[in-house]
Amino acid sequence: MNAPFRIRLAGAFAAIYLMWGGTFLAIRYAVADVPPLMTMVIRCAGGAAVLVVWLAWRRTLERPSRSQWLTATVAGTLLFLGCHGLLAWAEQRVSSGEAALFMTAIPLWLVALESVLLRRAPSRRIVLSLLLGVAGVAVLTGGEGWSGGLTVRAVLLVSALFWAVGTVVVRRAGAPLPAAQSTEMQLGAGAVALLVASVIVGEPAGWRPAEITPRASLALVFLILGGTVLGFGAYTWLLRVTSSAAVSTYAFVNPLIALGLAWAVGDGELSPRTGVAAVLVVGAVIFTRESKRDGGMTTEEAVLFGGLLRRLERARAG
Repeated sequence: MNAPFRIRLAGAFAAIYLMWGGTFLAIRYAVADVPPLMTMVIRCAGGAAVLVVWLAWRRTLERPSRSQWLTATVAGTLLFLGCHGLLAWAEQRVSSGEAALFMTAIPLWLVALESVLLRRAPSRRIVLSLLLGVAGVAVLTGGEGWSGGLTVRAVLLVSALFWAVGTVVVRRAGAPLPAAQSTEMQLGAGAVALLVASVIVGEPAGWRPAEITPRASLALVFLILGGTVLGFGAYTWLLRVTSSAAVSTYAFVNPLIALGLAWAVGDGELSPRTGVAAVLVVGAVIFTRESKRDGGMTTEEAVLFGGLLRRLERARAG
Protein backbone atom coordinates (compact mmCIF):
# COMPACT_ATOMS: atom_id res chain seq x y z
CA MET A 1 0.00 0.00 0.00
CA ASN A 2 1.73 3.19 -1.18
CA ALA A 3 1.63 6.54 0.63
CA PRO A 4 -0.81 8.35 -1.74
CA PHE A 5 -3.27 5.48 -1.45
CA ARG A 6 -3.00 5.48 2.35
CA ILE A 7 -3.71 9.21 2.39
CA ARG A 8 -6.72 8.77 0.12
CA LEU A 9 -7.93 5.87 2.26
CA ALA A 10 -7.60 7.92 5.44
CA GLY A 11 -9.45 10.83 3.83
CA ALA A 12 -12.29 8.59 2.70
CA PHE A 13 -12.70 7.11 6.18
CA ALA A 14 -12.61 10.62 7.65
CA ALA A 15 -15.42 11.61 5.26
CA ILE A 16 -17.76 8.79 6.27
CA TYR A 17 -16.92 9.24 9.94
CA LEU A 18 -17.23 13.03 10.17
CA MET A 19 -19.71 13.87 7.42
CA TRP A 20 -22.08 11.05 8.22
CA GLY A 21 -21.73 11.72 11.94
CA GLY A 22 -23.03 15.20 11.24
CA THR A 23 -25.93 14.07 9.07
CA PHE A 24 -27.98 12.86 12.04
CA LEU A 25 -28.23 16.37 13.48
CA ALA A 26 -28.75 17.82 9.99
CA ILE A 27 -31.63 15.42 9.36
CA ARG A 28 -33.12 16.36 12.73
CA TYR A 29 -33.04 20.04 11.75
CA ALA A 30 -34.34 19.44 8.23
CA VAL A 31 -37.35 17.28 9.15
CA ALA A 32 -38.54 20.00 11.53
CA ASP A 33 -39.62 21.99 8.45
CA VAL A 34 -39.63 19.50 5.56
CA PRO A 35 -41.52 16.17 5.39
CA PRO A 36 -39.10 13.26 5.99
CA LEU A 37 -39.31 11.57 2.59
CA MET A 38 -39.18 14.92 0.80
CA THR A 39 -36.08 15.79 2.84
CA MET A 40 -34.36 12.75 1.38
CA VAL A 41 -35.68 13.50 -2.12
CA ILE A 42 -33.96 16.90 -1.94
CA ARG A 43 -30.80 15.35 -0.53
CA CYS A 44 -30.53 12.62 -3.18
CA ALA A 45 -31.63 14.75 -6.14
CA GLY A 46 -29.30 17.57 -5.13
CA GLY A 47 -26.36 15.21 -4.70
CA ALA A 48 -27.04 13.52 -8.03
CA ALA A 49 -27.26 16.89 -9.80
CA VAL A 50 -23.93 18.07 -8.37
CA LEU A 51 -22.21 14.87 -9.46
CA VAL A 52 -23.72 14.95 -12.97
CA VAL A 53 -22.48 18.51 -13.51
CA TRP A 54 -19.03 17.61 -12.19
CA LEU A 55 -18.76 14.48 -14.34
CA ALA A 56 -19.98 16.35 -17.43
CA TRP A 57 -17.47 19.15 -16.81
CA ARG A 58 -14.68 16.58 -16.59
CA ARG A 59 -16.11 14.74 -19.61
CA THR A 60 -15.95 11.43 -17.75
CA LEU A 61 -19.58 10.35 -18.06
CA GLU A 62 -19.81 6.82 -19.40
CA ARG A 63 -22.76 5.06 -21.00
CA PRO A 64 -24.13 2.63 -18.39
CA SER A 65 -25.27 -0.83 -19.40
CA ARG A 66 -28.73 -2.16 -18.62
CA SER A 67 -27.36 -4.28 -15.77
CA GLN A 68 -25.54 -1.28 -14.28
CA TRP A 69 -28.76 0.71 -14.27
CA LEU A 70 -30.59 -2.22 -12.67
CA THR A 71 -27.93 -2.52 -9.98
CA ALA A 72 -28.06 1.23 -9.30
CA THR A 73 -31.86 1.15 -9.09
CA VAL A 74 -31.93 -1.76 -6.64
CA ALA A 75 -29.09 -0.37 -4.51
CA GLY A 76 -30.42 3.20 -4.56
CA THR A 77 -33.89 2.07 -3.51
CA LEU A 78 -32.54 -0.03 -0.64
CA LEU A 79 -30.04 2.55 0.60
CA PHE A 80 -32.08 5.73 0.27
CA LEU A 81 -35.77 4.83 0.38
CA GLY A 82 -35.33 1.79 2.61
CA CYS A 83 -32.71 3.17 4.99
CA HIS A 84 -32.66 6.96 4.81
CA GLY A 85 -36.40 7.36 4.28
CA LEU A 86 -37.16 5.36 7.42
CA LEU A 87 -34.35 7.11 9.31
CA ALA A 88 -35.76 10.55 8.48
CA TRP A 89 -39.23 9.45 9.58
CA ALA A 90 -37.83 8.16 12.87
CA GLU A 91 -35.87 11.36 13.56
CA GLN A 92 -39.16 13.22 13.86
CA ARG A 93 -39.69 11.15 16.99
CA VAL A 94 -36.24 10.46 18.51
CA SER A 95 -33.08 12.48 19.00
CA SER A 96 -30.23 12.37 16.51
CA GLY A 97 -28.01 10.58 19.03
CA GLU A 98 -30.58 7.85 19.62
CA ALA A 99 -31.04 7.36 15.88
CA ALA A 100 -27.28 7.09 15.41
CA LEU A 101 -27.11 4.45 18.13
CA PHE A 102 -29.50 2.18 16.26
CA MET A 103 -27.36 2.43 13.12
CA THR A 104 -24.73 0.35 14.92
CA ALA A 105 -26.95 -2.56 13.92
CA ILE A 106 -25.61 -2.29 10.35
CA PRO A 107 -22.41 -4.33 10.89
CA LEU A 108 -24.40 -6.80 12.99
CA TRP A 109 -26.81 -7.28 10.08
CA LEU A 110 -23.83 -7.76 7.74
CA VAL A 111 -22.42 -10.49 9.98
CA ALA A 112 -25.84 -12.15 10.23
CA LEU A 113 -26.33 -12.07 6.45
CA GLU A 114 -22.99 -13.71 5.82
CA SER A 115 -23.43 -16.31 8.54
CA VAL A 116 -26.84 -17.37 7.21
CA LEU A 117 -26.20 -17.18 3.48
CA LEU A 118 -22.70 -18.61 3.44
CA ARG A 119 -23.17 -20.88 6.47
CA ARG A 120 -19.91 -19.56 7.84
CA ALA A 121 -19.39 -18.21 11.33
CA PRO A 122 -17.57 -14.87 11.68
CA SER A 123 -14.05 -14.87 13.08
CA ARG A 124 -13.49 -14.31 16.78
CA ARG A 125 -11.82 -10.98 16.02
CA ILE A 126 -14.91 -9.76 14.18
CA VAL A 127 -17.20 -10.91 16.98
CA LEU A 128 -15.00 -9.09 19.51
CA SER A 129 -14.96 -5.90 17.44
CA LEU A 130 -18.75 -5.94 17.12
CA LEU A 131 -19.19 -6.51 20.84
CA LEU A 132 -16.80 -3.65 21.62
CA GLY A 133 -18.61 -1.30 19.26
CA VAL A 134 -22.07 -2.12 20.55
CA ALA A 135 -20.83 -1.84 24.14
CA GLY A 136 -19.34 1.57 23.36
CA VAL A 137 -22.51 3.10 22.01
CA ALA A 138 -24.55 1.43 24.76
CA VAL A 139 -22.35 3.12 27.35
CA LEU A 140 -23.01 6.45 25.64
CA THR A 141 -26.74 6.27 26.24
CA GLY A 142 -26.90 3.97 29.25
CA GLY A 143 -29.34 5.05 31.91
CA GLU A 144 -31.20 7.48 29.66
CA GLY A 145 -34.82 6.97 28.66
CA TRP A 146 -35.74 6.49 25.04
CA SER A 147 -37.91 9.18 23.48
CA GLY A 148 -39.43 6.77 20.95
CA GLY A 149 -41.64 3.71 21.37
CA LEU A 150 -41.21 0.14 20.18
CA THR A 151 -42.46 0.99 16.68
CA VAL A 152 -39.78 3.63 16.19
CA ARG A 153 -37.07 1.26 17.43
CA ALA A 154 -38.26 -1.46 15.05
CA VAL A 155 -38.28 1.02 12.15
CA LEU A 156 -34.69 2.04 12.92
CA LEU A 157 -33.53 -1.59 13.05
CA VAL A 158 -35.22 -2.30 9.71
CA SER A 159 -33.61 0.86 8.33
CA ALA A 160 -30.20 -0.53 9.29
CA LEU A 161 -31.08 -3.85 7.62
CA PHE A 162 -31.93 -2.09 4.35
CA TRP A 163 -28.53 -0.38 4.38
CA ALA A 164 -26.73 -3.67 5.01
CA VAL A 165 -28.54 -5.38 2.13
CA GLY A 166 -27.86 -2.42 -0.16
CA THR A 167 -24.18 -2.59 0.77
CA VAL A 168 -24.00 -6.22 -0.33
CA VAL A 169 -25.72 -5.41 -3.63
CA VAL A 170 -23.21 -2.60 -4.31
CA ARG A 171 -20.24 -4.84 -3.53
CA ARG A 172 -21.52 -7.65 -5.74
CA ALA A 173 -22.08 -5.43 -8.78
CA GLY A 174 -20.21 -6.71 -11.82
CA ALA A 175 -18.09 -4.40 -14.02
CA PRO A 176 -18.71 -1.33 -11.85
CA LEU A 177 -18.63 2.19 -13.20
CA PRO A 178 -16.28 4.82 -11.70
CA ALA A 179 -17.27 5.55 -8.10
CA ALA A 180 -18.60 9.07 -8.80
CA GLN A 181 -20.92 7.95 -11.60
CA SER A 182 -22.05 4.88 -9.68
CA THR A 183 -22.89 7.17 -6.76
CA GLU A 184 -24.78 9.58 -9.01
CA MET A 185 -26.88 6.79 -10.50
CA GLN A 186 -27.77 5.32 -7.11
CA LEU A 187 -28.69 8.77 -5.81
CA GLY A 188 -30.88 9.42 -8.84
CA ALA A 189 -32.66 6.10 -8.47
CA GLY A 190 -33.11 6.70 -4.76
CA ALA A 191 -34.55 10.18 -5.41
CA VAL A 192 -37.14 8.76 -7.81
CA ALA A 193 -38.15 6.00 -5.38
CA LEU A 194 -38.39 8.49 -2.50
CA LEU A 195 -40.45 10.93 -4.58
CA VAL A 196 -42.93 8.22 -5.54
CA ALA A 197 -43.27 7.18 -1.89
CA SER A 198 -43.62 10.81 -0.80
CA VAL A 199 -46.46 11.42 -3.26
CA ILE A 200 -48.19 8.18 -2.26
CA VAL A 201 -48.27 9.14 1.43
CA GLY A 202 -49.41 12.69 0.58
CA GLU A 203 -46.40 14.69 1.78
CA PRO A 204 -46.46 17.39 -0.96
CA ALA A 205 -50.05 18.35 -0.17
CA GLY A 206 -49.25 19.48 3.35
CA TRP A 207 -45.83 21.02 2.76
CA ARG A 208 -45.18 24.76 2.33
CA PRO A 209 -41.63 25.28 0.95
CA ALA A 210 -41.81 29.04 1.58
CA GLU A 211 -41.87 28.39 5.33
CA ILE A 212 -38.50 26.59 5.47
CA THR A 213 -36.26 28.23 8.08
CA PRO A 214 -32.61 29.19 7.42
CA ARG A 215 -31.52 26.42 9.81
CA ALA A 216 -33.36 23.77 7.80
CA SER A 217 -32.02 25.22 4.54
CA LEU A 218 -28.42 25.01 5.80
CA ALA A 219 -29.09 21.47 7.01
CA LEU A 220 -30.25 20.49 3.52
CA VAL A 221 -27.13 22.03 1.96
CA PHE A 222 -24.95 20.04 4.35
CA LEU A 223 -26.88 16.84 3.59
CA ILE A 224 -26.39 17.36 -0.15
CA LEU A 225 -22.72 18.37 -0.22
CA GLY A 226 -21.26 16.83 2.92
CA GLY A 227 -23.37 13.81 3.67
CA THR A 228 -24.19 12.81 0.10
CA VAL A 229 -21.58 14.01 -2.41
CA LEU A 230 -18.54 13.60 -0.14
CA GLY A 231 -19.80 11.00 2.32
CA PHE A 232 -21.57 8.59 0.02
CA GLY A 233 -18.97 9.05 -2.71
CA ALA A 234 -16.26 8.03 -0.24
CA TYR A 235 -18.40 5.10 0.92
CA THR A 236 -18.86 3.78 -2.62
CA TRP A 237 -15.11 3.97 -3.26
CA LEU A 238 -14.21 2.31 0.05
CA LEU A 239 -16.49 -0.64 -0.69
CA ARG A 240 -14.27 -1.37 -3.70
CA VAL A 241 -10.88 -1.11 -2.04
CA THR A 242 -11.36 -2.53 1.47
CA SER A 243 -13.55 -4.95 3.39
CA SER A 244 -17.19 -4.30 4.26
CA ALA A 245 -16.30 -5.03 7.88
CA ALA A 246 -13.81 -2.15 7.89
CA VAL A 247 -16.17 0.23 6.10
CA SER A 248 -19.03 -0.59 8.46
CA THR A 249 -17.06 0.77 11.43
CA TYR A 250 -18.57 4.18 10.63
CA ALA A 251 -21.69 2.86 12.39
CA PHE A 252 -19.71 2.82 15.64
CA VAL A 253 -17.98 6.19 15.19
CA ASN A 254 -21.00 8.17 13.96
CA PRO A 255 -22.82 8.12 17.33
CA LEU A 256 -19.77 9.73 18.94
CA ILE A 257 -19.85 12.51 16.35
CA ALA A 258 -23.64 12.84 16.55
CA LEU A 259 -23.69 13.15 20.33
CA GLY A 260 -20.71 15.52 20.30
CA LEU A 261 -22.50 17.83 17.88
CA ALA A 262 -25.68 17.65 19.93
CA TRP A 263 -23.67 18.74 22.98
CA ALA A 264 -22.03 21.56 21.00
CA VAL A 265 -25.41 23.06 20.08
CA GLY A 266 -26.78 22.68 23.60
CA ASP A 267 -28.86 19.58 22.96
CA GLY A 268 -26.91 17.23 25.24
CA GLU A 269 -24.00 16.97 27.63
CA LEU A 270 -20.68 15.12 27.70
CA SER A 271 -19.52 13.09 30.69
CA PRO A 272 -16.76 10.66 31.71
CA ARG A 273 -18.98 8.00 30.18
CA THR A 274 -18.11 9.46 26.77
CA GLY A 275 -14.41 8.77 27.34
CA VAL A 276 -15.09 5.12 28.17
CA ALA A 277 -17.30 4.80 25.12
CA ALA A 278 -14.64 6.37 22.91
CA VAL A 279 -12.08 3.78 24.01
CA LEU A 280 -14.50 0.94 23.23
CA VAL A 281 -15.46 2.38 19.85
CA VAL A 282 -11.86 3.01 18.78
CA GLY A 283 -11.03 -0.53 19.87
CA ALA A 284 -13.80 -1.85 17.66
CA VAL A 285 -12.45 0.13 14.70
CA ILE A 286 -8.92 -1.20 15.23
CA PHE A 287 -10.02 -4.83 15.54
CA THR A 288 -12.24 -4.63 12.47
CA ARG A 289 -9.67 -2.83 10.33
CA GLU A 290 -7.12 -5.53 11.21
CA SER A 291 -9.51 -8.43 10.65
CA LYS A 292 -8.71 -8.81 6.95
CA ARG A 293 -5.11 -9.73 7.79
CA ASP A 294 -6.38 -12.68 9.81
CA GLY A 295 -8.71 -13.90 7.10
CA GLY A 296 -11.65 -12.48 8.99
CA MET A 297 -15.12 -11.75 7.78
CA THR A 298 -15.68 -9.94 4.51
CA THR A 299 -18.80 -9.79 2.40
CA GLU A 300 -17.23 -9.89 -1.05
CA GLU A 301 -18.24 -13.54 -1.39
CA ALA A 302 -21.76 -12.98 -0.12
CA VAL A 303 -24.41 -14.44 -2.39
CA LEU A 304 -27.29 -12.35 -1.15
CA PHE A 305 -30.19 -12.41 -3.57
CA GLY A 306 -28.53 -14.97 -5.80
CA GLY A 307 -31.49 -15.01 -8.15
CA LEU A 308 -31.37 -11.23 -8.55
CA LEU A 309 -27.65 -11.25 -9.24
CA ARG A 310 -28.08 -13.96 -11.86
CA ARG A 311 -30.68 -11.77 -13.54
CA LEU A 312 -28.22 -8.87 -13.52
CA GLU A 313 -25.63 -11.04 -15.23
CA ARG A 314 -28.13 -12.23 -17.84
CA ALA A 315 -29.21 -8.64 -18.46
CA ARG A 316 -25.61 -7.58 -18.97
CA ALA A 317 -25.00 -10.46 -21.34
CA GLY A 318 -28.14 -9.56 -23.28
